[in-house]
Amino acid sequence: MKKIQRVLLVLVLLALPLPLHAQQGRGRKPEHRPFALLLDHRQELGLSADQVARLQAIARRLEERNQPLREQLRRQREAYFAARRAQIARLSPEARRDTLRRLQGERGKPHPIPAEMRPIVEQMRAHTHDAMEDAETVLTSEQKERARALYRAHREELRRQKGERAGAGGRVAGSRAGS
Repeated sequence: MKKIQRVLLVLVLLALPLPLHAQQGRGRKPEHRPFALLLDHRQELGLSADQVARLQAIARRLEERNQPLREQLRRQREAYFAARRAQIARLSPEARRDTLRRLQGERGKPHPIPAEMRPIVEQMRAHTHDAMEDAETVLTSEQKERARALYRAHREELRRQKGERAGAGGRVAGSRAGS
């Protein structure tokens, strides 16, 4: 019986970081980065070589600004989950079993960002917002409209995919599109 409990504990503890991992964008695929959509659709948007170079420079600056924050967030996330695992390990066997069952039921569902991580996430969002405003100065009115339509379609596709995954038992956490 104790061996089964240990195996369950290990499985749940390994799964704990997954929802926050997905929510934070850790391991984000490049197509989820704000500028990838613009640059991937450069022909459709009619971007000139100069516009592409300027957008790439803005994207690089954003990555450089957010890199130290991502690292800080990674360290805080590791500390958060280490503390959470230690907290669960200190519980009585019955309380631990109840906690693990509850956590298993929550698997794949998005979890709120822990309070200590919110300022970093908000700062990263502000940097992204600023970079997107800079990018808008590079685009013509027509290109802005086409880009907005692309972003709307992209967000809808992500929502649809998230809905399909949730319909499959909610085993896979959905990701947020950058706005």
